[in-house]
Amino acid sequence: MLHKEKPDYNRNQYGFYTLDQIVPDEHFLRQVEAVIDFDFIYDLVEDTYSSDNGRPSLDPVMLVKIPLIQCFYGIRSMRQTIKDIEVNTAYRWFLGLTLDNKVPHFTTYGKNYSRRFQEKGLIESIFTHILGLCINTGLIDPMEIFIDGTHIKAAANNRKFINREVEKQAKFMSEQLEIEINRDREKHGKKPLGPVAKKISTTDPESGWFHKGDHKEVFAYSAQVACDKYGWALAYSVEAGNIHDSQAFPALFAKLEPLKPQFIIADSGYNIPSIAKFLIDKEITPVLPYTRPRGKKDLLRPKEFIYDEHFECVICPEHQALTYRTTTREGYREYKSDPAICANCPLLSVCTTSKNRQKVVTRHIWKDYLEQCEDIRHQRGMKELYQHRKETIERLFGTAKEYHNLRYTREKGKSKMEDKVGLTLACLNLKKRVKRMVGEPFYFVQMRWFKHGNRHFYLKTLKKTNTKSMFVFNLRQGNRFPCLFWLLLLFKPAK
Repeated sequence: MLHKEKPDYNRNQYGFYTLDQIVPDEHFLRQVEAVIDFDFIYDLVEDTYSSDNGRPSLDPVMLVKIPLIQCFYGIRSMRQTIKDIEVNTAYRWFLGLTLDNKVPHFTTYGKNYSRRFQEKGLIESIFTHILGLCINTGLIDPMEIFIDGTHIKAAANNRKFINREVEKQAKFMSEQLEIEINRDREKHGKKPLGPVAKKISTTDPESGWFHKGDHKEVFAYSAQVACDKYGWALAYSVEAGNIHDSQAFPALFAKLEPLKPQFIIADSGYNIPSIAKFLIDKEITPVLPYTRPRGKKDLLRPKEFIYDEHFECVICPEHQALTYRTTTREGYREYKSDPAICANCPLLSVCTTSKNRQKVVTRHIWKDYLEQCEDIRHQRGMKELYQHRKETIERLFGTAKEYHNLRYTREKGKSKMEDKVGLTLACLNLKKRVKRMVGEPFYFVQMRWFKHGNRHFYLKTLKKTNTKSMFVFNLRQGNRFPCLFWLLLLFKPAK
């Protein structure tokens, strides 16, 4: 039987119900409110408000929840976010607004951010707080940490730039490298780095000119992010788009070091001698990929020239010695052949194309550390561990770009970009926490590091939370401890 609604009649009906009754019980924002208490924000911003002077302010928790809504649902701008809040009852419920309350103007958050929150690092504190909650509940395993970088297109016109000479940024561990070079060259000092012309955007000067492969050349920012094997974001840093991953590594690792990781898994952008030496000296195992040797096509490969550590020379395929000549500013030792011998060599045509018929082979003074990384790469389990990148850090980037507007930014300036990245990663961690913990009350095991023989696992106390399952058993290699697992299942804490 055909039924026709009466829209005009229905739109003018009155109802007696609360806003809490309208929002479904299983709504995502209800779940967020259930797993985190936002009152900690008051302590973070208390000193930016006057206690006895001026008009009552807008609730700072509400000002933080507004960009959270924008990030959760991938809304493109703050203006559009405010328009959606005006008509969305679930958003109003999350912010603590009634249907009669006026939603703040879209510029209100920006003004409060620039005047109160920007210099305090509020977003980073929120990210750290959420991360701390995940660590305390044993959801994070910091033993294996995956790091990578991604580029975020800046809100800058590619045609509006100026060429300016800037001081070249020092490479990672440049001071230690200079000491090693000076030792290697004895009395020869390292010359200062000369100025280099770079493109500076007139729209967003803190962004960097970026191009990679066949990608379009754009002004962009580089976000360096670390996560564990379960995909929880652990730390982040932001640099200009023209800063290489290896140069951005120190700022990221400074935030990871307190977690005491045992493995750092990274792509070829971090496969350089300084990072290999740095991690190995700290007794952290670097898991890095194979990098194809660079060189001209149809010439002998570098691996065909053997380094002789005892005689400090390089042996060519024709068993001739290339002797040490100098050490460059970049830390590479140069070994050169005798042109008189090379002139009569049968392999000359596939060895070098130099006009003086002299072969030059370079070897970094920290090459031994890269060789250690190559040995690690061939150890059992390392290949499988590296392949987890696509399930962890790469998936995290994909989710952030597809669903949370991290593919490009409307913000200008490095400080605002750091807050955008931090807020996005905080939202991703919060979403994962909601999925793990929403539901009926249950007991979970709060974890702590322990070592049993050569095996590592967690164990702490039983606590109560709002989730369905009765236990979350997160022992590392938990299947190796079946007795302990069943003892925990049989144990029922007193109410």
